[in-house]
Amino acid sequence: MPKGYSENVSFIHDVQDGVVTRLHFEGDTLTAQKTWDAEPHLEHARAMRDAQDGQRWGEGKFICHIPPTALAQIMAFPGRAERHKAMWRWLRENPLFVGYTRALRTAKGRA
Repeated sequence: MPKGYSENVSFIHDVQDGVVTRLHFEGDTLTAQKTWDAEPHLEHARAMRDAQDGQRWGEGKFICHIPPTALAQIMAFPGRAERHKAMWRWLRENPLFVGYTRALRTAKGRA
């Protein structure tokens, strides 16, 4: 009896927090593909910027919106200082997720 499928099959297995998991069966090989849609997260950060930019520093500023996929990578660092550095590094690399642009300018001198 031959192993695997006689046809290639793909289907969506799970959708959570914008992350879509697709399973692809090709012969006797299974491939799990994870993708995520950044647009809702970018829209949220854009709304934060529209509401806050131009304001002065003070209490209650929303600095950024970090999508769950990136947050998981940042939280994997062992210590608080390492996570803090990783967060600011990620925000400098992905400035569209910043909700208060003045915070990013202030953080340029940070590690």
